Amino acid sequence: MLSIELKKYQHLWIDLSFIVILAGIVYLLIQVYINLIVPFKPLSHISLSPIALIKYSAYSTIRMCAAYGLSLVFAIGYGYSAARTRFGDVVMVPLLDVLQSIPVLSLMPAIVLFFISLFPRSNCGLEIAAIVMIFTAMAWNMAFSVYQSLKAVPNDLDYVSRIYQFSRGRKFVSLELPYSSIALIWNSMMSFAGGWFFLSVNEAFVLGKHSYMLQGIGAYMSVAQGKGDGRAMVYSLIAMGIIIALIDRLLWKPLIVWSGKFKIEDTTAGHEPESLVLDYLRRLTVLRALRRFSSKVRERASLHRAYTGVRDRVIGVVAPVLRPAGILALVGVTAAVLFGIYRSAYILFNLSGKDLVYIATSALLTFARVVATILIGVLWAVPVGVYIGMRKRLATKLQPLIQFFASYPAPMLYPLALLFLGAAHVGLGIGSILLMLLGTQWYILYNTVSGAMSLSDDLIGVTRIFSIKGFTLWKKVIIPAIAPQLITGIITAAGGAWNASIVAEYVLYRNKIIHTRGIGTLLNTAIEHNNFHLLFGGTFAMILIVVLINMTVWKRLYRKVSQLSQLES
Repeated sequence: MLSIELKKYQHLWIDLSFIVILAGIVYLLIQVYINLIVPFKPLSHISLSPIALIKYSAYSTIRMCAAYGLSLVFAIGYGYSAARTRFGDVVMVPLLDVLQSIPVLSLMPAIVLFFISLFPRSNCGLEIAAIVMIFTAMAWNMAFSVYQSLKAVPNDLDYVSRIYQFSRGRKFVSLELPYSSIALIWNSMMSFAGGWFFLSVNEAFVLGKHSYMLQGIGAYMSVAQGKGDGRAMVYSLIAMGIIIALIDRLLWKPLIVWSGKFKIEDTTAGHEPESLVLDYLRRLTVLRALRRFSSKVRERASLHRAYTGVRDRVIGVVAPVLRPAGILALVGVTAAVLFGIYRSAYILFNLSGKDLVYIATSALLTFARVVATILIGVLWAVPVGVYIGMRKRLATKLQPLIQFFASYPAPMLYPLALLFLGAAHVGLGIGSILLMLLGTQWYILYNTVSGAMSLSDDLIGVTRIFSIKGFTLWKKVIIPAIAPQLITGIITAAGGAWNASIVAEYVLYRNKIIHTRGIGTLLNTAIEHNNFHLLFGGTFAMILIVVLINMTVWKRLYRKVSQLSQLES
């Protein structure tokens, strides 16, 4: 009898709990708004007490979520335009390749000065600048995932959409966006991790003679490192771990389970993943009522002739305007690019010979460290990843743990790493490889596990029947099977290593700067001394190296892997 009464009021308690959660979110957003409208304070007071860390963690999480929302809108819009327009492959994809090569530190002066000038009397400009800088660490990878997914939409599904005469909007909502959702969610997880990586740079930084600091867990960690406060650093490490675990359970796990309905499979798995949060949301009376109401509105609108007539009229008015607007936008972008090329050439020609030598040697040293980081990561992560991935139960248990370490911002571990390097009497010239490895190796491991999990049981059974082992097994079966995921992991790790050099070659610890020669030190020094010519030269050198490697190495490897997959299919 008691269980019947509890079930009777179950939905009531669920709805009440949702109201309490919603009220808490609204209160938190009000507090953020109050911080936005306060008079401009470039240096916010950062308390190192654990109680204050709770508030700072909430602020940083809100900035990350705002940057992710902005990145999601950009990724869907840009990825769709790149995949479905004539000049997408020619202009938009190469431009995206360049944009993801630009480090956050190079964009910082322009972003900060622009938004502070828009809101000179409040902290709103500084907050928006921090969100936009986090956005630059998230958006490009997500846009690439949407573009690649839309390019890979199966021909038979596209043919069905043409048979039923789907409009572009309906085709996007019913086919293209659902098909892209799985890759977009998984890449969102990695992009979110990239945002955490540079949180300390985005919330506490020096621009010329001016210092800027926003209340957040990144600024908390930066102050703790500067003062050498070990207890505060431990607090920040614990808080960061709790935040990553909560976001994984409250956001990514429900999204992954929800996106499972968009899988295209001939057979269904015996055990489908579950999410308590998704089950909780499905039981909410408010959301179920809204879903029923929206479905009724759509049904009535689709049957109503007036709706169809209005829609056709709107399309008839808007369509002729879109083409000229697109042409004008393309002309504007082209003019901006040409002007940028002119200004870039002017800046580069005005650099002295000494500056050019400094830029070239710094870029080559960092390039050598990036190569060493990738080689070390491949040497240990590929065998371990294959071992884990070929054991499905072990992979299922360890995958969330690997995702946790991949999301953990490596700069928070740098004080411990510096203590280890000091004890081993290793300088930062070689030690920076270890610091870069802390944040990049997980991408290789994660993608290798994903590739090894895709190996079919039939294929593994055949290798056992014919006693294929050792080098032959790796060369003929494992490496070809995991090649697409492995290359993606290496490219992501390489990009992460280049960006990690900014914080790995130039570290603030106990109010002392520890640095070694490289592109990271060059960019940090240029920012501190307002030397924008040197800043641009270093950024240009990094972009040039990354683009050349992409054109000569990664694209050729991708082409070979895609040809191999087509032959196998």
